[in-house]
Amino acid sequence: MNDVYVGIDVGGTKMLAALVNGSGTIMAKVQQPTRAERGTKDTIRRLMAMTESLIKESCSEAEGNTIQGIGIAVAGILDPSKGTVMLATNLGWENVPIGPLLKQYFQCPVQVINDANAAALGEWLAGAGVGMKDVIYVTVSTGIGGGIISDGRLMLGSTNSAAELGHISIDRNGPLCACGNRGCIEVYASGNTIANRVREDIRSGDASTAIVLEMAGGNPELLNARHVAEAAQTGDEYAKDRLAEAGSALGMGLTAIIHLINPEMIILGGGVSQSGRLLFEPMLNTIRGHGIPGLVNRVRFVTAKLGGDAGAVGAALWWRYERTITSAIQETVW
Repeated sequence: MNDVYVGIDVGGTKMLAALVNGSGTIMAKVQQPTRAERGTKDTIRRLMAMTESLIKESCSEAEGNTIQGIGIAVAGILDPSKGTVMLATNLGWENVPIGPLLKQYFQCPVQVINDANAAALGEWLAGAGVGMKDVIYVTVSTGIGGGIISDGRLMLGSTNSAAELGHISIDRNGPLCACGNRGCIEVYASGNTIANRVREDIRSGDASTAIVLEMAGGNPELLNARHVAEAAQTGDEYAKDRLAEAGSALGMGLTAIIHLINPEMIILGGGVSQSGRLLFEPMLNTIRGHGIPGLVNRVRFVTAKLGGDAGAVGAALWWRYERTITSAIQETVW
């Protein structure tokens, strides 16, 4: 019999369930639109049906696979000890006991994990960070999040809310962030911020926004950071400046994180990170210009390998990780 795990990543746009083996290889997966607007009950019903179908198709007696546990990654405020999603605004969930519901339905252990921490775990155990002990994973997408591996352990914090990297302030007098703080990395470098800045320039009649607007089909409301990156890749100076601003702000935040955590590697994931050198060069220049050389010069910067599968893989591998940590603790005690 083969021990396998199920990882589920529930986002505002899509739900992904994956069957993962102990080395982190995806054996099968299924994906559906989340359609959170239909309500919590509908989302959970379809999530369970999707996962059940995956398990039935991949875990028959002929296949010889045995489910050892289910991990579910969700963005929001969680109570992992109870398996409850206390608040997930992108899903419209409030006090949803998703862990107990899945445990009862599938009759196996279930763990609820923050989505960014799950992605960090996935990249560390099965992606770009394999073999490293001190890793920071940063996702630059609609917002900015991440996870921290320190001395071979996922840093969770007292309430499993550690590594809100996007909400580190780099300017106490900066713009107000949705979290209530000012000058967070997220209000300078996220995909939403980049797109909103361009929309403001379009509304003010800035002629240099023409190419970016063209990339969005002429509709400012459809414009996103990907359109800005596409315009920048054609050589448009306005778009290149917007990505450089975001990269420099990201670099300031990462400098503070490097000084605090002293990582050997930083893994960059998320849609905005696909902008490549147009984002990374100003980011690296800022880090090298503001960081302590003995710390920042030792860090390897790499792009994520698992892409959109990272959260599901990490959620699945939670059980492998937990067993490893438990064994290490027992060896230390005894």
